[in-house]
Amino acid sequence: MQRFMICLALCFGLCLADLTFSWSQDGPSEPSGQPLSYGTARTIGHIESERLVECSGMDTSLIDADLLWALNDGGNGPFLFALGRDGSDRGRIKVAGAANRDWEGLATFMWQGKPMLIIADFGDNRQRHPTHTLIVLEEPRLSTQHPERSMLAQVAWKIVFRYPDGRHDAEGVAVDQNAGEVLVLTKRDMPPLLFALPLKPEPPGQTVTARMVAAIDRIPEPTVEDRRHPYGHVRSRPTGLDISSDGSRIVVLTYKHAYLFNRPPGACLKSALQRQPIVIELPLPQDYPELGQREAICFSRGDRSLLVTSEGKRARIVERILSPGD
Repeated sequence: MQRFMICLALCFGLCLADLTFSWSQDGPSEPSGQPLSYGTARTIGHIESERLVECSGMDTSLIDADLLWALNDGGNGPFLFALGRDGSDRGRIKVAGAANRDWEGLATFMWQGKPMLIIADFGDNRQRHPTHTLIVLEEPRLSTQHPERSMLAQVAWKIVFRYPDGRHDAEGVAVDQNAGEVLVLTKRDMPPLLFALPLKPEPPGQTVTARMVAAIDRIPEPTVEDRRHPYGHVRSRPTGLDISSDGSRIVVLTYKHAYLFNRPPGACLKSALQRQPIVIELPLPQDYPELGQREAICFSRGDRSLLVTSEGKRARIVERILSPGD
């Protein structure tokens, strides 16, 4: 009887372990060849490019499901980096006539049947700039013959904007295609503020004043344990933003975890962001140095999972599978 009870306890423990959210250091948390279960996560690669060392924005290509676009933080040149989902280097694109004052966000979206990219040059740590610029271009198609060469991409249009209430530092950008708006999420405000802008202002060339949408007060403050670690006091600050392709989910990335807000059909953004989010747990920065300064998040093609990466050389790329109930 005692042996039976021990066996039963072991079986129960194994079953419970299967249901527990787990991270894999080197690959899938399930046996090779089997699809990932909902709710699991895995490291899918590391950023291979030696020139992409301060990744501050990333999104999934709308042309190639195995391609990601990423960019460096300010001062690193006006380049877009093409990555395989495993982090492999697929080349880079120079954006003609653009400057990288402080690029902090990237998003892909469809516009009149064309796949597009938007680059957010709106980082402002000292909050000294009166205006900021969003750069829009058609998604480039990579050269298959000379992937090592830097290609040139032309800007389709720019959005120069100001905030209605002063100056802010921002690191989150997303496109709400249903509303035809760009969303900008501030970083240093408590609580963070979400602003909206027209995706293509008319007449072109004017400076647009952003519209304040909501204050996001559902992200918890750093814990006492967080504050024991370097930069732990800023772990609740948003560093990334994305919207699912159907507009039903909004995800906010912080230095600690990500927060997923559900948006019921017909609900406005403000009401959706006032709902309690689902916490998408990430490994703690002190435990995962290669994901220590996570500043980029995006939905995968089909919105089945979230992809997260960090600043730093050989940064880890992590995929978090979303469950149907998330």
